[in-house]
Amino acid sequence: MSKASVRSRTGCLTCRRRKKKCDERQPICTGCDRNHLSCEWASDALVPKVRRPRCRRQLAMTQLPQEAQAMVNIFAVPKPGMVQRLLAHFIDHSPRWLSTRTGKRRSDFLQYLLPAVTGNLLVHNCVLMIASADLAKYCRDDAEVQAVAVEYYGKAVSVLQGSLNEELAMTPTYHRPGSDYTPLAVLLLCLHESQNFTKSTRIVPHLNAAVTLLLRRLHYSPEDLALRSFLFELFCYFFSLVAFSHGSKLSLCQASAIFSSPIVTQYLQQGNVMGTSQRLFMCIFRISMLAEKVASERQLNHSPARTELVMLEQQLISWRLELPLGRDADIAWLNDAITTELYRLACLIYTKKVLDTTLSDESPSIQALVGTFVEHLGRLPPDAPSNNILCWPLVVAGLSAIVSTHQRAISTRLGQIYDIWRSDILCQSATFLRQKWRGGQGAHRHAVAASCSGRGPTTAKNDILKLQFPVILV
Repeated sequence: MSKASVRSRTGCLTCRRRKKKCDERQPICTGCDRNHLSCEWASDALVPKVRRPRCRRQLAMTQLPQEAQAMVNIFAVPKPGMVQRLLAHFIDHSPRWLSTRTGKRRSDFLQYLLPAVTGNLLVHNCVLMIASADLAKYCRDDAEVQAVAVEYYGKAVSVLQGSLNEELAMTPTYHRPGSDYTPLAVLLLCLHESQNFTKSTRIVPHLNAAVTLLLRRLHYSPEDLALRSFLFELFCYFFSLVAFSHGSKLSLCQASAIFSSPIVTQYLQQGNVMGTSQRLFMCIFRISMLAEKVASERQLNHSPARTELVMLEQQLISWRLELPLGRDADIAWLNDAITTELYRLACLIYTKKVLDTTLSDESPSIQALVGTFVEHLGRLPPDAPSNNILCWPLVVAGLSAIVSTHQRAISTRLGQIYDIWRSDILCQSATFLRQKWRGGQGAHRHAVAASCSGRGPTTAKNDILKLQFPVILV
């Protein structure tokens, strides 16, 4: 029997796998150190040479684009170490995206989310997709992380499409509602899209699919009550805020059955995502539905939609909280209370401007609300867990901010949240507000000039319903 041929391995295994030249510095070579990779060395200097089939050698010679060749070389199969790294990143960082709790309660949702990750391939792929996309924002020079983020996005979407088609093709029955893992994966995909992208075409179809899936489960007894509660809370959070900026593209009538259900109200008591602000999210959804009806019924002084919106305004006024001024308040309660107040004030600003189109940003009632909003914002620490859900109230209040100190406070907070969350939503929201503020300053100077020239004061008609929000405000 002939002796197997051998070849010398002089570089580290990582560089050989990446087909990069290795300077053989031990224990960590320069290439692995520069790219933050795990530097692995063979235990023996000589190893058996494995002969490749002829067809495989020919395939390796095929010319591919540089980016595609790099992905094939490194990620034909993701290494187990990368999977462990992504799961560890998700466990450590997901409370920043999925919870407004403080202390030990901040990671409570992992108790029922992690079993879903280990027990379902669909959820597993979605979690790895979210973790890799988030990690890629902090490791922009790491080709390994960047490539695996693309790979897991493709895997998650492909498997999810098959699961959705399978469930939607089934005839719903009261005895077999289907696994909660499918809507969980859909909502995790919504989290990924809202966290990393700003195009409505990516998240709107997923939310409409979630409406159909959750309507089937509305009256079914869940196997896992905590997981079911988490599902509906995630849905109400995403859907209400997307309905505000892109309501015409969503299944609002079907979703209304979910938002008005007493069962959902009970589910929301868990408060992982929204804390104590869940009733404000219900208001945002109702206001979003009523705003267009009010605009189309301007000629009617007492239209049903306007009457309901006025009642909502009075309800928002009655929900005002008296926050303690001392430092002896419970931090978790205080953060929740401040967040609730910020949402309440933003809802009031928007509702008032929808009901009265002649109400300008300079009006005392609007500026009083903006001033109170900025005051409360200053009491919420920049690293408070609830900062991750503040984009919507910051933009709505920022649209009416005309005082430079108020504008700076709102812009600064968006920047502080971006430093932690790294989402393009925050950058585009800040750009959107700055453009509006520059336009508002020009309009204000024009009004002052008109007044000084004797043409009399002019009252600008607010156009809040005509604004084309460039982002999904979640």
